[in-house]
Amino acid sequence: MSSINLKTNIIETILSKSLILLLNFAVIVLTTQLWGADGRGAVALFVADLGLISIFANVFTGSSVSYFFSRLGTSKLATAAYLWSFLVAAVGAVVLLLTGQTSTAPFVFAAASLMGLIAFHNSLFVGGQKIGHYNLVTVLQPALLLLCMFVIYLIWPQIGFYAYFFGQVVSLLLMLLVCRVLRKKNGVALKWDFDRNCNRQMLSFGWKTELSSLLQFFNYRLTYYMLDYIIGRGSVGVFSIGVTAAEAIWIVSRSMSMVQFSNVLKQGDTQQSRRETMTLALISLGVSALCVGAVLLVPQSVFQWVFGSEFGGVKQVLLLLAPGILAIAFSNVIGNYFSAIRNLNILIIKSAAGLVVTFALAFWLIPAMDISGACIVNSCSYLVSSAVLLVFYMMKGRK
Repeated sequence: MSSINLKTNIIETILSKSLILLLNFAVIVLTTQLWGADGRGAVALFVADLGLISIFANVFTGSSVSYFFSRLGTSKLATAAYLWSFLVAAVGAVVLLLTGQTSTAPFVFAAASLMGLIAFHNSLFVGGQKIGHYNLVTVLQPALLLLCMFVIYLIWPQIGFYAYFFGQVVSLLLMLLVCRVLRKKNGVALKWDFDRNCNRQMLSFGWKTELSSLLQFFNYRLTYYMLDYIIGRGSVGVFSIGVTAAEAIWIVSRSMSMVQFSNVLKQGDTQQSRRETMTLALISLGVSALCVGAVLLVPQSVFQWVFGSEFGGVKQVLLLLAPGILAIAFSNVIGNYFSAIRNLNILIIKSAAGLVVTFALAFWLIPAMDISGACIVNSCSYLVSSAVLLVFYMMKGRK
């Protein structure tokens, strides 16, 4: 990919991610204003459950699809991805049923299944360097969610925050139809083609990538479940607003890393790709620092006005998360570089290091300091995992 195309894809991706940020922000404001901290907490835990299931689904629907796009037939990839998506979603729903979450289990099954199929299509687009299609899908998802959730709530207000669950499922169904149209526009037809060799290769690649993601998930979300258990769902609602804002700031980093991932897949592990990786990581750090500074300048009263009186502690959450936010903004680009060159053990090591920090601090700081303790736990975990990744990258550069 030429430097001009690389820059164009990065700019387009950042613009699309910025629009996603605005749409997700609208979803957050709507859920907090309609249902308060407890309702927002329920939504945040639902999204966390979907995120956890998606990690397992991504073994066959994520980067393994992009990696093998030009190596194996798309029908073979699709057969494995579809079967695995439904299986993982079903297992996740059964676990929720066994833990007493009977009301949300059907929604989780439906949403997780659809998310797996959409993730497969997105990975196809990335592998084929159809970044425009990828950006379109990722922008439409939150737009459709916002629309569907709001319409369902207007028609059926008595269901409360379940309007979000229904809206999620309906919007994902519509999004899958869009993916199908885009795929056919690219001339990609899918048929049943079960291939054990293909499945073994995808599993061999995918489980290492997703093991890192699974460990990283607990770095990001273990504090949600601990806050819910120790303090209550309202605390999850307040904390999740700060975490969501942090992840919104990572838009620049994730946009750059996604485009660079696609670029390195094509270009290989060259001196140019390594230089581009470090340059993009530094740019991501600088832009993210400006974003963090801008958010921290917002008065606390504004957060309360936007989200509701229960959310006055959001600014304190962001302040404590700020060091970790910047660390991840820098290291995301480097992490996707290692993923593209299939050096996946490094990603597992860095995520494991962060998880050790999370476990070491969470059971001490959260009971002692509540939400502030959860913020410190996450920030320390982000810093350590990013530092480990940087050390490996610098060691590789010396070889």
